Amino acid sequence: MDGISKSWWRAIASVPVLGLAIFGFAVLLVLREARLRSRFHSKDFKSSNSSSDEKVDKNNPINVFPPSRRVALVELLPASHLVTNAVAIPLEDLKRNQLPTTKVQPLEQKNLFTSTGLLTQEVKALGRFPNYSVLSGVPHPNPAPSFDITKANFRPFRPFRWTYHQTMAVMKMEPDYWIELEQNYSRRMQQRLELWKEHGERVLFEAPGSELAARELMEMVVQFLTIRYPQYFQLEDDNKILRNRLLETATVIGSMTPLEVLMRNVPEDFTVMLRSEEDGNYYLRAATVCSSVGWNIGLHKNKVLRRIHDNVPHWEKMAFSVDRYFTKQACDAPIQRGSWGIEDWEAFFCPEDVPRSKFDRDPSSCAIEDLQLRCDWQTVRRLPMSGAMIFNFKAVFTPLAELAREPYVPALLHRVITQGDEKLIEYKMEKHVANIASEYCEKWARQQEEDGLVEKDWTVGTLEQSPFFPGWEETGDWGACPMRPGR
Repeated sequence: MDGISKSWWRAIASVPVLGLAIFGFAVLLVLREARLRSRFHSKDFKSSNSSSDEKVDKNNPINVFPPSRRVALVELLPASHLVTNAVAIPLEDLKRNQLPTTKVQPLEQKNLFTSTGLLTQEVKALGRFPNYSVLSGVPHPNPAPSFDITKANFRPFRPFRWTYHQTMAVMKMEPDYWIELEQNYSRRMQQRLELWKEHGERVLFEAPGSELAARELMEMVVQFLTIRYPQYFQLEDDNKILRNRLLETATVIGSMTPLEVLMRNVPEDFTVMLRSEEDGNYYLRAATVCSSVGWNIGLHKNKVLRRIHDNVPHWEKMAFSVDRYFTKQACDAPIQRGSWGIEDWEAFFCPEDVPRSKFDRDPSSCAIEDLQLRCDWQTVRRLPMSGAMIFNFKAVFTPLAELAREPYVPALLHRVITQGDEKLIEYKMEKHVANIASEYCEKWARQQEEDGLVEKDWTVGTLEQSPFFPGWEETGDWGACPMRPGR
């Protein structure tokens, strides 16, 4: 895909080789595996061999499954709970015996495969809150017990690029920063809960077929929070209660749907895309999204991926590559990216029936003090059990005037606004907003050269520190969460 380093496309699996100290034990394992394979294929499945798999049309998504995560089961389950020790499941078995995602999932029915090759018996044996680091291949976050949320700010995302063209523009996800918290946590949580109460399925839904994926997502997020922020979140009563010290609440996990658990505790948006057993394409089956501009997530319920982004400029150029990426992304290769726009108010939930501009009746009254840079910092990752593709994102607002003191940023943003693709700029901001922003960015850029903050006549382009800027670490308090060494 354009703009994506090949290194992020490779699924780099680190599979431990389990040595056997006693030869007799090895023989027993081999005999047991032979019996399991015989029962597995002869009783419940029509096996296909590798040569027949090689003959299928790999351009048809119905024949493409994501990389298997069966290798992780060896570490997590005793041998007696493995239906088969096979790492690769024949394609025809996967196609014939898929756990459905288009109707209520029969999770108690045996011998149904998730898209990552796990059987329903094995999913059941894993139980609640398994070790998702092992299962996914993505490390747990480092605990941050000294993190003080009252002082924390979101890192200053400035995902501006030049030469600018529409791509996914991704980078490898940093495990410590999958879910970021900051000082406005309580205010944002209250805002989200009020939106949910008022708008219902316009901000949260879980369609039939999403049961396993929604549960898995909730458990992964909760597990992350309790490890990363142990001073604020704890699991109690055998993982049945989530204790939230920030809101002083105790969420009984089994008393509500999984995405409701997230809505009540996490100020982040999540969408769940699942591979359909009918055509192999990915459809939006569940979501909790409050930060939308020009749309609401309920409009896209059960839509196929490529139709969700129809209104994005030049989407048709990206659709095929994005579809292909979704079919192949590995669980252990999550990515992050940023999108941005400029608004004339803090446009958090601004659906299609609400004017985007606060000044739509009188644009001339809008001033620089009204402008807000909105960055949506997004993560895309595959869940290891269900195989679901997850988008999660947060909307971060910054008064545009703050960019005046950030080296190189005003000149770069001015270049993008004034020389970038017109359709893209119209998509990112209203016309009057673009005029004000370009005027002030040009002024700030000149001032930075005069003050010696940047070199005169520097070549405007994507910054080496993107999506940040030089010296950003010293410009604020980022909540005692420094970047990992080597960034």
